[in-house]
Amino acid sequence: MIYKFSKTLTYSDVKWHFFALPKLKCENFAGIDIQIECSDGSKYASKIDNYGRIKALQFFKDHPWAEEGDTFDFEVDIELATVNIDLSNQDFDNAKYSAERELSPANEAEVRDFIAERIQKGQLDSLSLYQGIQGIEFDTKEVGRIDLLCTDQQGNFVVIEIKKDRSGDKVVGQIQRYMGWVKKHLAGDKDVRGIIILRKHEDDFDADKQLLYIDYAVNDNPNISVKFYKMSLCLTDE
Repeated sequence: MIYKFSKTLTYSDVKWHFFALPKLKCENFAGIDIQIECSDGSKYASKIDNYGRIKALQFFKDHPWAEEGDTFDFEVDIELATVNIDLSNQDFDNAKYSAERELSPANEAEVRDFIAERIQKGQLDSLSLYQGIQGIEFDTKEVGRIDLLCTDQQGNFVVIEIKKDRSGDKVVGQIQRYMGWVKKHLAGDKDVRGIIILRKHEDDFDADKQLLYIDYAVNDNPNISVKFYKMSLCLTDE
């Protein structure tokens, strides 16, 4: 059986020197010895582990330029026990070239401002910024700055906390602190809920583990929800 798909390297891939391929995990191919063959002629003996990851220590040593966000095309042939990796990441179709990869915003402020703009245009859950632009980086002067402080159509308060990189369950304690302050000083008889917005990391083992911690931390608090963002760049000739 042959599997063909593109893979964008994640933080975990680069840090731990493997290719996390969930499709292989689903097919239960753990423990299979496999040969990695790259388009640049390099070859490596490897194995699929219990998490559907292909060990690639030597690959990353020989290709130090490979980093988080790079996208390769994979062709996995289980019967021949080979993994072919196209390192060029080019797709020519009638002289047309397109490329797409995940982008990392320079800082959380960029993501915050983008979301704030969507809120101001009425494009996010009918929310409004509290006191207009004062709701951006709202300074409690006591427990820190809230990324975005909003209200909904019923006048209830919504605290939004944004995390660009991996964040464990400590973000839950942080947003609860902000929510408690808003309830005590601003909300009165209105409800307060929180939204944690995280960057989406595809097929990232470390990020999935951190997300599991967050999921357990908010499981007993229906007033806190988790959402994700993903930024991409697409180049075409049209």
